[in-house]
Amino acid sequence: MTSDFVRIVNSPNGEIAGLLDSINGRKGKGAFFLCVASSESSDIEGISAAGASPELRRFTPSIDAEALVTGSPAGGAELPVSPTGVVSPVVITRACTNLAGFGITVVDCGTFKTPDLPDVKRIGKGGAKCVSTGTAQNYEDVRELFYAGLEIGGQVSADVEYVIMGECVPAGTTTALGVLTALGVNASGLVSSSLQQTDHGTKGRLVSEGLKSASLSLAEIQELPLKAVSAVGDPMQPFVAGFALAASTKIPVILGGGSQMLAVYALTQSLLKSNMKALDRSKEHRISVITTKWVVDDKSANVGELARMIGAPFACACPNFRLSRHEGLRSYEDGNVKEGVAAGASMVAAHIAGGASPGEIVEAIDRTYDEMVPSRV
Repeated sequence: MTSDFVRIVNSPNGEIAGLLDSINGRKGKGAFFLCVASSESSDIEGISAAGASPELRRFTPSIDAEALVTGSPAGGAELPVSPTGVVSPVVITRACTNLAGFGITVVDCGTFKTPDLPDVKRIGKGGAKCVSTGTAQNYEDVRELFYAGLEIGGQVSADVEYVIMGECVPAGTTTALGVLTALGVNASGLVSSSLQQTDHGTKGRLVSEGLKSASLSLAEIQELPLKAVSAVGDPMQPFVAGFALAASTKIPVILGGGSQMLAVYALTQSLLKSNMKALDRSKEHRISVITTKWVVDDKSANVGELARMIGAPFACACPNFRLSRHEGLRSYEDGNVKEGVAAGASMVAAHIAGGASPGEIVEAIDRTYDEMVPSRV
């Protein structure tokens, strides 16, 4: 099927059209996983809008997870806002996961603070160090996250018809640039950002310092792609890669995000080309990436070109937030925040699987905004 609400950015073999057909009208038949993680890279000013300060950004993953599941952060905390005051995209995702009839699972892949929720799957061993260190994570910890993803992805694929993997990782576009570069992808200047203007200089400097310190050859990384994540990545990446590779041989897997999930897609393809024995290469892996139009249209980035470079099936949701009653949502149309918590993928699921019209989606997001941020405009 086709839809004006969903723009196909890259789909060389018709993968996106096939995906939309497979989830059409399947309300309540999918699963939503929010995979949260932290990196000390988010302490660097100017590369993340996922929180108004370095201190607050360390709490953003847990707060977003709590708000997505319960409607409000634990302990009376406020929702994360960007340095310019624009509220977290968790508002969008909560409204749209309800429209699509999703059950939600939260996975703590490695944060500075585990979400205060009763059913969190805590797999990681804490947040990553800054990518500039070249030793962001212990390699064995990365392997454990990957194999946990393989196991859980295999289990989930037996119970649902499709799955969306969302993320909340402050500074995740910087770790995405790190992993893409380590894998041999020339992503300089291509990755997007939660800020209106992407600071490619700072991101590139941090990644260059990290890769220089890591001293890994491309041949080493091609043999062991998880070494890239260990050097300059974050804890979300290996878990989601493992989950996607296991589940996608049985059901469609949607990676909900922009630059960050394109990096995970590139990681899955590198793993499939490696000698890792745990992977099933006998079947097609149905993995797509879906984001928002604000990421695709980001004039300070070029994620469409990035998707084409790595061969990722890639699409975006195209809502009109100018119709919103809230300035905090209309600001998205000016390039603020853009994406997060699988906002784009959840809007596509609400429309295609849930049957909600574009107008109904904006109305539902407005109502959820009223409930979650009553003190904001």
